[in-house]
Amino acid sequence: MTMFVLGLQGSPRKKGNSVYLLNRFLAECENKGARTQVIHMDGLGIQPCRELVVCEKKGFCPIKDDMEPRIYGLIRKADVVVLTSPVFFYNVSAQAKILIDRCQMFWGRRYKMRLADPDAGSRQGVLLAVGASGGKKLFDGVNLTAHYFFDAISARFAESLTYKKVEAAGAVASVPGVDQDIGQAVDRVMDAELNKPSLVFVSEKDACRSQIAAAYAKMAAQGSIRVLSAGIDPAGEIHGATRGFLADQGVDIKYRQPRALNDLMAEEFKERSPSQVICMTSDTATVPVQGVKTQFWDIDQAQKDTSIASLAEEIHDRVDALISDLQSRHQSG
Repeated sequence: MTMFVLGLQGSPRKKGNSVYLLNRFLAECENKGARTQVIHMDGLGIQPCRELVVCEKKGFCPIKDDMEPRIYGLIRKADVVVLTSPVFFYNVSAQAKILIDRCQMFWGRRYKMRLADPDAGSRQGVLLAVGASGGKKLFDGVNLTAHYFFDAISARFAESLTYKKVEAAGAVASVPGVDQDIGQAVDRVMDAELNKPSLVFVSEKDACRSQIAAAYAKMAAQGSIRVLSAGIDPAGEIHGATRGFLADQGVDIKYRQPRALNDLMAEEFKERSPSQVICMTSDTATVPVQGVKTQFWDIDQAQKDTSIASLAEEIHDRVDALISDLQSRHQSG
């Protein structure tokens, strides 16, 4: 399996200590097969939060800038979010703080609208920070800010690597044990995810059935199984009725998009195959992923007398049984 690690780089220095830490961390992730991407917050066109409260009432931020959909979508897509910043007045940099404040949108969806992100059980947050002074409470504010930021984006605060008395550009590279710290942190973050069984739901368009199944499976597995969905011929967008139905159920799939099965296999399963595939297409004669254990679920959304509610109910029952079986076999094996 391949994980996606997103680096949020908050230093205004392009070759500073924060950049060194992030680059080393991401390089170790790539050595384990991860896909990585870096967002340099200093170069973004992001406006500060204006406390319009729209995010708490309607679930979106009305400010038009780089956050929507670019940054919000990447955060939701990421398996690991790495926040990196120098200490400015006992907190993160202004560049990082603007982005964090704008993630109030996620907080509003989670805590005001009561929408649960299905990936909350598997997404991890990592903090990398450096500070020039040696004060005992130097990182207290940074850690608290990171804690509540990760909570808002439905990520578990997995690792925090912080280094005091580091100021000159590149000085952190000479701190004893820093590379070992990073390697061990990456091992802990990556290995827990890579050792999980994996499950892929496949439908024609990845716009309804497979999206519902994946959302339910993620909620049921609570991070113990890596769950993905894909389409043979994916649609451009998830059906609005599917998003709306799941939102009514308290399940948040905002920013998810249909994905081509060929792309998913090329990106996610370069070195090993998924543990199991659930094929929800009408063509039960075709095995979508050769050599992988496959179940065929005959769930036909095209029937005019089948409402999305009854469709989802059948999927939910099948998913619960499937996840229970996968968890039992993984624990015993």
